[in-house]
Amino acid sequence: MNKKRIAVVGAGIGGMTTAVALSQKGMDVTIFEQAPTLSEVGAGLTITPNATKGLMYLNLGKEIEKIGMAHEHQGVRHYKTGEMIVPLHRGKKMLEQYGAYQFQLHRADIHDVLIKELKKNSPDSIFVNHQLCGIEETSESVELKFTNNKKYEFDFVIGADGNKSTVRNIIIGDDDPEFAGYVAWRGLVATKDLSEGDFDECGSSAFISPGRVFTRYLVRNGDIYNYVGFLTTDEWAEEGWSIPSKVETVLNVFSDYNQQVKNIIAATPPDRCYKWGIFTRKPINKWSSEKVTLLGDAAHPVVPFMGQGATMAIEDAVVIGRIIDDSSSPSEIINRYESARVERAHFIMEHSKKAGERFTGANPDKYTKEDHMNEEELGLFNYDPGSVIV
Repeated sequence: MNKKRIAVVGAGIGGMTTAVALSQKGMDVTIFEQAPTLSEVGAGLTITPNATKGLMYLNLGKEIEKIGMAHEHQGVRHYKTGEMIVPLHRGKKMLEQYGAYQFQLHRADIHDVLIKELKKNSPDSIFVNHQLCGIEETSESVELKFTNNKKYEFDFVIGADGNKSTVRNIIIGDDDPEFAGYVAWRGLVATKDLSEGDFDECGSSAFISPGRVFTRYLVRNGDIYNYVGFLTTDEWAEEGWSIPSKVETVLNVFSDYNQQVKNIIAATPPDRCYKWGIFTRKPINKWSSEKVTLLGDAAHPVVPFMGQGATMAIEDAVVIGRIIDDSSSPSEIINRYESARVERAHFIMEHSKKAGERFTGANPDKYTKEDHMNEEELGLFNYDPGSVIV
C-alpha cells in the first residue's frame, strides 16, 4: 500500500500517532480535525511501557523522555490516613524489566511532539475545521464529506475520532456510548501553591475508598500536580472532558479524605476545575467496513483505571502503520489489523472495568497486593507494538 492515499479522521493522540506512523513509512497521509485549532485538553496522561515502546519504534523515545516523568515510587493509599497500602516500584524497574519507562506527562506536551514530527515528513497534511458528515465507499476509493461542503477521495480511511465517533456511527451504526457509572473531576495544580506537607515520596498515588478513588501525579518536572477524582453514581452524567465545575463541589465529594488530597483540590484555579461522565461501549469484534476501520476509543473505549486509554491508541497506531506498509489491499489490512488487536482490546476493556470496581468497591482497611491485580500482573507491559507479530 506504499504511496496510497490514507485519511485519518481525528487529530488527538491516537490520530496523530497514526499519521506519524504512516508518514514515516512514506504514505500520502491526510489528517482531519473538526476543531478550529490543533489542541489538547489540559490534563495529565500515563504512558505505560507498552506504549513507550511504540513511541520508541517511531524514534520519539528521547522526545518523550524530555517531557515525561518516570516516577520511581508509586502506590495505592488509604483515603483517610494516607497510609501506603500497596507500594509500587517503577521508574528504572520498568526499563530493566520491560525495556521502556512508564511516563506521566501533560497531554498537550505529547500532542505537540507528535504534531512537530508529522510536519517534518508531511507538512501540509493537517486539515482543521473539518467536521465529517458522510462516507461513501466504492470499489475504487472512499469519499469523505464534510460539513464545510468539502469532499476528498482516499484509498483507505482510519477513524480515530473518539468515543462519540462519527466514523463508527456511519460504518457500524451501533448504539450510542453508555454511562459507565462514574463521574470524574480533574484539575491541574501548580505545586508552588502547595505546602511541604502536600508532597511525599510517591510521585504518583491513588487514594481508595468505598465508592471513590482520587489519583494524583506530578508532571512537567514536578511543577504541576495532575489529579482526577472518581465517584460511583447511578445518576446520568454529561459526557465531555471540559464541563466546568466548582472546586467546592469536589471538596465536598472528598471531604473525608486526608489533608493532602483536600489541599490539592483546594488549590485548583476556579476556572480550571472540570468534570466529565465516563462513558463506554460494549466490545465488538468487527471494527471495519471494506475500506474504513477504527482506532483508539472509536474502536474500544476504555474506562480510565489502568492508564491504558491513550496507550491502546498508540499501540493501534503503530500496529496499523506496520500492517498498511506491508499489505497489498484494504481487505488484507483489515483482516490483519483486527486479528492483531481485537482480542487484546477486549481483554484490556474488561480488566480496566474490573480495576475500577476494585478501587471503588474495596474496603481500604482490607485491600492487599493480592487484590490489586494491576497491569504488571496481567502482563500488559510485555507487549511491543513495534515488534509483535502482525
